[in-house]
This record gives sequence, C-alpha cells and structure tokens, in this order.
Amino acid sequence: MLTRTKAILLHNLRYSDNSLIAHFYTQEYGRLSVMVKGISSRRGSARFNYFQPLNIFNLELYYYENRELHNLREMNLAYVPRRIHGDIHRSSVAMFISEILYSIIREQDVNRMLFDFIESSVISLDCMTKGISNFHLWFLVAFTDYAGIGPSCAPAGDYYFDMLTGQFTPLQPAHRDFLEPESAGILNRLLQMPAEGIDSLRLSGDERTDLLTRLLKYYSLHLPGIRQIRSLEVLKDIFR
Repeated sequence: MLTRTKAILLHNLRYSDNSLIAHFYTQEYGRLSVMVKGISSRRGSARFNYFQPLNIFNLELYYYENRELHNLREMNLAYVPRRIHGDIHRSSVAMFISEILYSIIREQDVNRMLFDFIESSVISLDCMTKGISNFHLWFLVAFTDYAGIGPSCAPAGDYYFDMLTGQFTPLQPAHRDFLEPESAGILNRLLQMPAEGIDSLRLSGDERTDLLTRLLKYYSLHLPGIRQIRSLEVLKDIFR
C-alpha cells in the first residue's frame, strides 16, 4: 500500500549503479529497509546527496506487509540540518550514533518514544553551540534506557558501577568489569543530565576516551552481537 511516514536514516548502501538500499527508523513502522531507485539521473543525483547519517525525512513509500524490502516513491527533508554536515565534530558524532542505532535496533515494532528521542537528539546536536565533545557520551547513556539496559541513578556518594549487573554499588566488584568511583560518578551525572546540560561536564581527552570505551563494553556485555563501530577511532581522535 502507498503510505507516508517520517523517518531517520541509519545506514545506506549502493545496490546497483542506479539504486541503493536505505535503512530507516520510521515513526509509523519501526525499522524499515527501502529500495531507492533512479539515483543516477540528474534529479536522483541531487536526492542521493540527502542520504547523510541521521537525516530526518518525510517518506512516501510502497509498504508491503510481511516483506523485508519496501519501495520509495518520494521523499523530502523533514528537518534541514544547519550545522551537522558542515562541521567535522558534529558529522563524526552523527556517523557514530547512526552506526550504534543501526547495530542495535532490529525490531520493526513501532516505538514512538524511541523515534521522538532520536529525532530530538539529532536536532539538539545540530542546534547546540556548547558541549558537542560530550554529546556521544550523553547519547550512549540516555539510549541505554530505550535499549532495555538502562541503570538506575545512584544516590550521592562514592560508588562503583558493576557493568555485569548494571548497578551502582558501594563495594568494589570481584570481577574486572566495573567503573571506579570517579568514572561511575560521571556516568551517574550523565544519567540525570539533559542534553542541554552536557557543557557542564568537564572531561579531559583521556577521560572521554576511557568512558566511551567502557560504555561500549557495557553495551557489548548486555547486547551480544553488536557490530564493530567503524567510526569509533575517528571519534576518539577528534575528541581526544
């Protein structure tokens, strides 16, 4: 059937000289794979430039029940980013987040709250003027709740964070997969912090890299099968 939905681009790959397959997270259908044809034409070439990580679209497509691949009829940008694609810091964060989402989001079930969270995060990344170097950390922490692995906040004090149980604890765990009180304290702050507040988080390059590595380890412990994130090293170098 012919239908319309808002959609966020997670990933795309060239299928032939004249087409590509785009993977979206949509407002109405969850994750969808969509065939896009005609990209070698003059009009199609311009449209191909729209396929940037986390771009938000209005799609008109032929949706087929019980099929994995759907066909695009028409598209336009629902939100025109002003800064993301012209800024290497923002574009690197967008690439990283899109890889994370593409790797983790599998189900086609509709989750409007998740869609709204991703959409508002993209707009925040585009509009904010401070705190961009910490945005990927904030996003990873906030997304744990939507991924079903979100820890609860800890009360004030020195706590370890046990990555196996996903809990803050006053005692050092007997295994190696934990955060020391200093890093656990940063995690606890991020759990309670809106995107607009991340500029208040002062981290050195080494602290930022270490926490990023630990957060990805936490994801891998609770979500087996997560893909290798290709943009990770670029992100580490840019915000080191």
